[in-house]
Amino acid sequence: MIFIGLGSNLHGSFSSSRHVLKSAIGEIAKFGIKILYQSPVYVTAPVPVSEHPWYHNAVIGISTSKSPHDLLKTLQSIEDKFGRVRTVPNAPRIIDLDILAYHDVLLNENNLIVPHPRLHERAFVLYPLRDIARGWVHPAIQKTVGQLIENLSGDQDIQKENYPLVMGIVNVTPDSFSDGGRYNSTESAIRQGLQLIENGADIIDIGGESTRPNSQPVSQDTEQKRVIPVIEGLKNAGALISVDTRNASTMRAALEAGAGMINDITSLTHDAQSVDALRQSDCRICLMHMQGQPQTMQTNPLYKDVVSDVYNYLADRIIFCEAHGISKDRLMIDVGIGFGKSLEHNISLLRNLSRFHDLGVDILLGASRKSFIEKICKKPVFPQDRLSGSLAAAAVAYQQKIHVIRVHDVDETIQFMDVYQEITPHD
Repeated sequence: MIFIGLGSNLHGSFSSSRHVLKSAIGEIAKFGIKILYQSPVYVTAPVPVSEHPWYHNAVIGISTSKSPHDLLKTLQSIEDKFGRVRTVPNAPRIIDLDILAYHDVLLNENNLIVPHPRLHERAFVLYPLRDIARGWVHPAIQKTVGQLIENLSGDQDIQKENYPLVMGIVNVTPDSFSDGGRYNSTESAIRQGLQLIENGADIIDIGGESTRPNSQPVSQDTEQKRVIPVIEGLKNAGALISVDTRNASTMRAALEAGAGMINDITSLTHDAQSVDALRQSDCRICLMHMQGQPQTMQTNPLYKDVVSDVYNYLADRIIFCEAHGISKDRLMIDVGIGFGKSLEHNISLLRNLSRFHDLGVDILLGASRKSFIEKICKKPVFPQDRLSGSLAAAAVAYQQKIHVIRVHDVDETIQFMDVYQEITPHD
């Protein structure tokens, strides 16, 4: 894995330093560099000049064929484009892009040292690095990220922004429950994806098969004809590309086309070849809980204890993946709101999302526009009119420190989260 560190404590023409980081990631992707992982943002005190603005920091994991030196030149060109002024060391800067590690390469030359020579000393690098690569081992020091953090000095002020990554939905289908048919052509789907990225989406989730209640499966060939051109049209647009599929052949084709994440509603149980398709890749994988099949899942779903039952199922799927060569730091989980759950089941899961942190992986929440909102309101509410209820679910995600929220309305959700974060007391 290749890791890039990003930092900013001046926002220039951008609305905030966090948006500087987001825009820099977009620029990196334009050079054909695949974004595979993105950490949450951390806010850290400036060192050694305390009166400077605090820094916003993040780490991304990437895949590229560029050599370390060519990658450095690319990053420096982006810094120049953003208006970074190279003056004295430790001066405030609009953007700072560093190669932290390049696979297991050890390099020490005049203008480039890999791994970064002070990586092991810096909380603002190690904390976000741990969020995306818990098992990474420093190739020179031979210590894990966690061990390096244990050895840090205790005088580094660092705060994790409680701000989930936002996954925007692009359904390239004629029959999805909320927007079926709106983006059913390659052109309209790419246009929607670009708009969601411009609105601030960190991840774009592309689906070519509707899995709403009572939906019918489509052939893998049809699914791939829908999603592959959209992946190719969005892969360099500045967001991690996810594909919502349960089929191994589509997973392989999507990863080859430029996707960096697979979102499987069946937790790799639908297709026995899924594990083999993903084992050798470095993509992220979301394991979701679903009781039954889309055609029948809402027919009287039953649980002994829905929170415990879903928790145990997902714990087993994590164990399964690890046993089959997929490292835990590649995984995230989704409790599957609306997938084989009654209203009461959905509410119990939403109230108890924080329990799933004990699984030790990132948590994705997909509650946008779902029918539980209409059921709570006890009156007909069309899916496209469920924004307010969806934002209530986003507030729950924020309160329970969920890592990713999957939404239809990216612009509105980010506006909500910006305001909610600003007025909510921080830990």
